[in-house]
Amino acid sequence: MKVPFLKRENLRDAVIRLIEEALLMGELSPGSRIVEAELARQAGISRGPVREAIQQLVGEGVLVQYPSRGTFVVQWTPQAVEEAYTLRAVLERLAIQEAAKRATPEDIAQLQAIVDEMAVRARDGDNRALVRLDVRFHEQLYALSGHSLLQEVLARLRRRLYALMGMDEGYMLHKDEMARDHQRIVDALRTGDAALAGEVISAHILAVGAEVVEQVRQRTGESDEMGH
Repeated sequence: MKVPFLKRENLRDAVIRLIEEALLMGELSPGSRIVEAELARQAGISRGPVREAIQQLVGEGVLVQYPSRGTFVVQWTPQAVEEAYTLRAVLERLAIQEAAKRATPEDIAQLQAIVDEMAVRARDGDNRALVRLDVRFHEQLYALSGHSLLQEVLARLRRRLYALMGMDEGYMLHKDEMARDHQRIVDALRTGDAALAGEVISAHILAVGAEVVEQVRQRTGESDEMGH
């Protein structure tokens, strides 16, 4: 995990962003250990903000701490993945239904620009950019919902899923389909039909979730106990 030297600002939030980025890029994966002292040393900061960041992520279920063993990225089982993605599908259905009531042509144009960039990055085979664009698209969609509590819940849920997104082979296996999948979401939103938009995004998330469940099943050998 490559860590840039951090400047003094809100250091706890900066450390959280570093860990998020490492999860999304696959530099930290389920079961990876995070050493507080080493992370603080590489970032050039005291251990206090690192400890605060780790404790927040433990509280959100992103990380887990074991006495005398240390801090690790939570490991997932197929059942836990399925539960997370089915919940996300319900929540994002609500988010896009709310967004459909509020989105302006300018808002939709911004989402379209992200999808257009996805198509370019897919042609380039730029997996890292695709992951970032996917996150940006959905976060922008949450913001358009105007539902602050929903945004908070979705942000926490997606943060828990970052480790799975980072190891998701589907980003490269189906990279050419990503722009098309997200284009369907934008097109549905453009119609202003909240029910249609909800159906489209729910189907998209459930399809992704089914693929990730299968990947985790292959890696864990059908384990049914979550790693915390």
